[in-house]
Amino acid sequence: MHLSRILLVLPLTLLADWPQAAGPDGTWRVRVNGKAPVSWSVTLNKNIGWRTTLPNGGQSGITVSGNQVFLTTFDEGESKFSAKILGHALDRKTGKILWSVKLEGSVKSPMMYAYSDSTSPSPATDGKYVWFVNSSGEMGCFDFAGKEIWRRKWDPADKPFPFNKQFEPILFGDTIVNLERAKDGFHYLHGLDKMTGKVKWVAEDSTTAYNTPVFGKRADGVPAILHGRGGWHDVPERPVGLSMTDFTGKTLWRFVAGDGKEQAPTWQALYTMTWDQKYAYWFRLNPEETHLVFDSSTGKLLREQSLIKNVDYRQWDPAAEKYIVHQGVNLREVRELSPRNKLAADEVIRVMPAWHANIAIDGYHYFMTTVAHRRNRVAPKGKAGPSHCIARVNVETGKVEYLEVPVTVIRAQGQPDKKVYGIAVKTKTLNSKGVDVDDEERSRTDGWEVPAFWGSPTAVNDQIYFTTMLGITYVIDAKAKVFDEKALLAINDLGPSGETWSLNSISFSGGRLYHRSLKEVVEIK
Repeated sequence: MHLSRILLVLPLTLLADWPQAAGPDGTWRVRVNGKAPVSWSVTLNKNIGWRTTLPNGGQSGITVSGNQVFLTTFDEGESKFSAKILGHALDRKTGKILWSVKLEGSVKSPMMYAYSDSTSPSPATDGKYVWFVNSSGEMGCFDFAGKEIWRRKWDPADKPFPFNKQFEPILFGDTIVNLERAKDGFHYLHGLDKMTGKVKWVAEDSTTAYNTPVFGKRADGVPAILHGRGGWHDVPERPVGLSMTDFTGKTLWRFVAGDGKEQAPTWQALYTMTWDQKYAYWFRLNPEETHLVFDSSTGKLLREQSLIKNVDYRQWDPAAEKYIVHQGVNLREVRELSPRNKLAADEVIRVMPAWHANIAIDGYHYFMTTVAHRRNRVAPKGKAGPSHCIARVNVETGKVEYLEVPVTVIRAQGQPDKKVYGIAVKTKTLNSKGVDVDDEERSRTDGWEVPAFWGSPTAVNDQIYFTTMLGITYVIDAKAKVFDEKALLAINDLGPSGETWSLNSISFSGGRLYHRSLKEVVEIK
């Protein structure tokens, strides 16, 4: 029996692999015996096992199985726009690239685009085979020696531009799930036979390409995927809302948002659709920003919780260089202090949870907030915020806590860390050969203000890892009773501030973390 058949019945403590983007059970959460690394710095070479220079940039997550590590990059020599990618296998002990395979799609994407590109889908593996996906329209199955088993092509999502796709391949049993466009112009989850690539089923309900569906097991033991529809640029899928789909493509339940047609800014499915055996979670952004809690077995909306009223906000005061604590306040009545995100006289704070940067664990739904993004279209006039925060919602009581975090940290050997709050920080999109491979100025920002499609957060035991486009990874204590600065366990880097770029999730296996930037992949110990 292949590992993929038993992932959901083995105790997580026995698992050593990270077989797909969202981890052993597809939820972005894992519980293990022992501890995971908390603090590291590539800049200072602190707690780094090995570092491997990559032949070009890429955005895929990192999967780990046995003695190999898998990820994708663009092909060598590619720059600005490309549909050519490489799937790589690395030696887990040394990081050495063992072999590579090429996959070429039919539609070029902008490279290192802040909203994903051809390399965004992560590899998946069952311990014997690995599946690489190029979201420009080609995927393939290979054995652990790099021998091709099969390839297939499909009509890729979102052509010709912009190229936005946050779907991650999902592997379970004999099926690997990909997101593909059908003849009606909608995108659907496609269940493929993992050993032949042939289509076994197509989901009854469609999925927006911006959406990150999440796999899991319902309370009745049925494996299922939560996915959604709705977003910017008039994405076509209808009805706007959420669906729970089983592994035959059948819709188990469907939630229709409003009239089923209204999209952004009120309804957006640009999130990682986190859920558990009790609840599923989503956001509504107009007329008041709220958090939604559903019964994950039935799809019934149980409660709608304000992200504005009666919140706690720990705000960094740049003048006093300390936190100000606002308790039980209405965010509409709080003034921003951030130099980057100061409000005009007729503006208020409007909460916009960062796309894809959310995860539910230990009774809370955590998310990051974007800044300076004006796409609300309804009164009151506002600016997205609160500035540079990680937030959490108590899913039972609805209590919301916001914690402002540094945008970046300046580090140098022998010098104390310099935390930078509340300003926009630029970065570079140079690959390991010093070539600027990006064609979009938005991709050279910090990702807070765009806002970028950051990688989905990962939780190991009660530690949550959030990474931004600057290569900064925040580690949060999910067990913190109060969401204050003590809950921020560490601020880590993937390289010097302003010279590092990443849109990645972190992976965990065998007591080590695996992470990557545009230039390299690293093992963290």
